[in-house]
Amino acid sequence: MKYLEIKLKYPDSRIRALRSVLAKKNTTLETEMMEALYQLYKKNVKPEVRDFIEEMEEQENGSFKKPKPAKNNVTGNGDN
Repeated sequence: MKYLEIKLKYPDSRIRALRSVLAKKNTTLETEMMEALYQLYKKNVKPEVRDFIEEMEEQENGSFKKPKPAKNNVTGNGDN
């Protein structure tokens, strides 16, 4: 899989403050940004397209996963 680098400009004082707060939560700015980017991807790219991309990435890496079971529309994990 090929990776691209994303560069952003943001005020230094805000980045320092954010890193400080995130460190207290045992996480990093990079980790939080990767999660935010993934959520943006999931929100905007249709599931069918995401599945296709995942299959293509698996083929590129030479690994094949078992077919996923049919998805249902149940939300939550039942731990409530």
